[in-house]
Amino acid sequence: HEVMFVQPSTIRAFQNSFVLSVGAAVTLVLMCLPLAYVMVRRPSNLTKLINLLVEVPYALPGVVLAIACILLFIRIPLVDVSLYGTLAIIFVAYLARFLVIALRPVMNSFTQLDPALEEAAQACGAGLSRRLRDILLPLAAPSAAAGALLVFLTAFNELTVSALLWSAGNETLGVLIFNLDDSGDTVLASGVAVLVVLVVIALMSCFQLAARRLPKGVVPWQT
Repeated sequence: HEVMFVQPSTIRAFQNSFVLSVGAAVTLVLMCLPLAYVMVRRPSNLTKLINLLVEVPYALPGVVLAIACILLFIRIPLVDVSLYGTLAIIFVAYLARFLVIALRPVMNSFTQLDPALEEAAQACGAGLSRRLRDILLPLAAPSAAAGALLVFLTAFNELTVSALLWSAGNETLGVLIFNLDDSGDTVLASGVAVLVVLVVIALMSCFQLAARRLPKGVVPWQT
């Protein structure tokens, strides 16, 4: 009751984490579909470099990535705009950190698709946009959805990046639990943690129940 109805930061943290995680999942899927297609179907030295660079933000410690975001976005050159102290800087950091999680399943899906499908459509006069819309994207959609789900579940409880990027009113769930525990309110921190676990269990249960009606591969833990 205390953390849900008395502490206003709890509801705010849930809202912030939900908006950030859903926004990152949707944005990364939209980015990864064309990017994965180019990297798989049109390999070059540039795509090989991109393939290495997308792993760097995820391999780096979250604190290092957060410091890099602060130095980069505290005052953006040319436009003279600062993202520091806003949810936008956390959102950008999430995009960089979880890009590889969303990209790898889509790349694997495109790799497994027989190029003959696309070649046959091209021989029949289908352009690139038609081939993407009618053949490639529907077949890669389950992998894209699985990547988005993984991004959401990972970002929903993220702490290491947002620990240095949050500000008053922009707390995330990970930051809220850490701050409560660090200030000695271990009971309240435990209460928020239990709520987070219950939310994750509820979401995973919904996907589990819907797994039979979803295409194969949408739910990552379903074979």
